[in-house]
Amino acid sequence: MFWAAAAATGLMLAAAWPARGFTPLAFVAWVPLLWAEDYVYRRRKAVAGSTAAGQAGDAPVKPRRYRVFLYALTAFLIWNVLTTYWIWNSTPAAALAWVANALLMATVFWLYHATTRRLPLHSARGGVLVVYWIAFEYIHHIWDIAWPWLTLGNVFATQPAWVQWYEYTGTSGGSLWVLLVNMLFLAWCKATVAAAPKRERTVKAVAVCLAILLPVGGSMWRYAHYRSAGRQVETVVVQPNIDPYGEQYDIPPVEAVRRMLFLGEYALGPQTRFLVTPESMIQEYVWEHKLANSPSVAEIRGFLNDYPGLSVVAGISTYSQLAPEDSATRGVRKRPGLYGHNTLYYLAHNTVMVIDTASVVPSAVVPSAVSTDVSAAATVSPQQALPSAAGFRLRHKSKLTPAVEIMPLVDRIGFLEKWAIDLGGIVGTLGTDAEPEVFRSERPGDTVRYADVICYESIFGDYVTGFCRNGAELLFISTNDGWWGDTPGHRQHAEYARLRAIENRRDIARSANTGISAFISQRGDVLQRTAYWEPAVIKHNMKINRELTFYSRYGDILGRTFGPISLLLLLGGLVLRIVKRG
Repeated sequence: MFWAAAAATGLMLAAAWPARGFTPLAFVAWVPLLWAEDYVYRRRKAVAGSTAAGQAGDAPVKPRRYRVFLYALTAFLIWNVLTTYWIWNSTPAAALAWVANALLMATVFWLYHATTRRLPLHSARGGVLVVYWIAFEYIHHIWDIAWPWLTLGNVFATQPAWVQWYEYTGTSGGSLWVLLVNMLFLAWCKATVAAAPKRERTVKAVAVCLAILLPVGGSMWRYAHYRSAGRQVETVVVQPNIDPYGEQYDIPPVEAVRRMLFLGEYALGPQTRFLVTPESMIQEYVWEHKLANSPSVAEIRGFLNDYPGLSVVAGISTYSQLAPEDSATRGVRKRPGLYGHNTLYYLAHNTVMVIDTASVVPSAVVPSAVSTDVSAAATVSPQQALPSAAGFRLRHKSKLTPAVEIMPLVDRIGFLEKWAIDLGGIVGTLGTDAEPEVFRSERPGDTVRYADVICYESIFGDYVTGFCRNGAELLFISTNDGWWGDTPGHRQHAEYARLRAIENRRDIARSANTGISAFISQRGDVLQRTAYWEPAVIKHNMKINRELTFYSRYGDILGRTFGPISLLLLLGGLVLRIVKRG
């Protein structure tokens, strides 16, 4: 029966998930697992009480110590597999990801169970679960194996009218809401099964209803009255639809760029300010001090002669050279020179580049053919290298995909780098930026500040707020979701962008190589979207907003607050266990 309850939780969480799930299921999905845990908790308490009273012979059978962990593992493994099975399309290592994430979740749930058995918190047990879970989700956003895809608050991505208050709490508020309603619903179910007095059952039923209706009602009022603010900027998004498994490597890089520009011309006009393209749209591997030598970059710069006010936002894979004293930098690669002398130290990057009429060719660089071989850089000395990509504005992807763009603990266990998964582009740990970089589009008397969020970064709500604090008035997302095929993966990724719009009250333009590309309003509405696996171009007048929301200004306060509290609870439980054994 308890195994079935655990499985029911996993199935309901998966059935509630975007993009085609039934969202209200999230409010009851945890109830079966919480009920199983509560039974084990009360049973073990009863056994302990009987033993203390000298009635061991009449005590009920004590459930095994780790039964709760196994129930939780069952639920979370089902949830992970059914919700993110599409990772298998890109790599069979997905099985490890499912198991690892389920183990982490089950451990957090078991710690909640163990802590509340030791601390005198019977009437506030649910609060411990909320603290532990939100602290876990926060950590899951910031460490090397970050995987916030299944953050509970993401479940409302298709219901923006329900969560307009994310501008204050971010997705952590949604996680708290889900857990709170589930615990209240469990309390009502227990009261009903136990035939508690009618007044008690009524009070608990009302509590469940209010816990759902008050946040939804307040959010809908905000949704109905919020109006997108700011002057308009015409933006074009292209979706070139290049197959990442084959065509991407079969066609010349310049041909891919021409296809992108050809699509863009259908919508570009004299007032168009931005042309947004997907991640890794430029299929060359270029040294940043030699960007002006790239045939693809030259193609774009030539195209801009006909559109002098246009800024092209393009994804590219780049390398940057490091000084020898920086050779300990994380992700550093090296290329030995002749007889081991003049070793070249460098970083590889997943990069977004802005090309416009302000991009000038450095006079120190003579155009030449660009090699995609890293060995070409062995001829570049530190004296020849320019300090930056002169004439071009760059930003490096800084929230990296685990096991693809970053290998956990690689700075301590170097051989792990060899196991990085190849999803196209540069494989292995990449170089990142210290701060979220914001670009500026300058026209006489008119400046627009904007940021381009690269693929996986768009599911990190707290990280995206950094762009807004640094001045971004518009948000672009450049991604390539074709690795997962026509599965829920690309749909979930697209829906999560709606939460970033609400959290920061920023218009978003999303460019995906194979779909879904979209324009999203400041209240999370999808204004235009493209179909999957079809070449497309869309245009919209995006609205600029300079105001910072509470969440943009302060970030994930809930996560940062509950983290230290969870450590205190763990420490308290450990101390009581030691005292009891002593």
